[in-house]
Amino acid sequence: MLDQLLQALEGMGIDQNEALRILMSSNDRLAKVKLLLGITTTDQDEILLFVIQTIEDQVLSYINQEALPAPLERVLVVMAVSYYKAAGLGNTQAAVGPVASVKRGDVSTSFANASGASGSAQTFNLGEDSGELFGWKTVLNEYRKLRW
Repeated sequence: MLDQLLQALEGMGIDQNEALRILMSSNDRLAKVKLLLGITTTDQDEILLFVIQTIEDQVLSYINQEALPAPLERVLVVMAVSYYKAAGLGNTQAAVGPVASVKRGDVSTSFANASGASGSAQTFNLGEDSGELFGWKTVLNEYRKLRW
């Protein structure tokens, strides 16, 4: 999976060594989010910072903790990227769902597979999956504390 990510970043003209350095660093969430989105300018920074803070607040509320556990730092970055893409913020557009059928006159074309899902995996579902928090409930449950 890392190889695929690095190849995609290389296709965007981003140096692999620089990408690895940023991704492996222990701080600067904004740089990691920008790298994964392929953003090289600063014009989206305010939007990205808002997304990161919003996701962090929601995660902390869900796991009932005051500070984000270190193992969830990378998860937070991936969730922020997923949210940014799914919500169509900045210069990106929201991903559209699979097309089940298109009909023009007498010609009909189907694009969805038998299960009705597209070939790409969803990374962010805005809580549509049985009430799961962004579809990440399984990952976050390990860090969840009970409230008394």
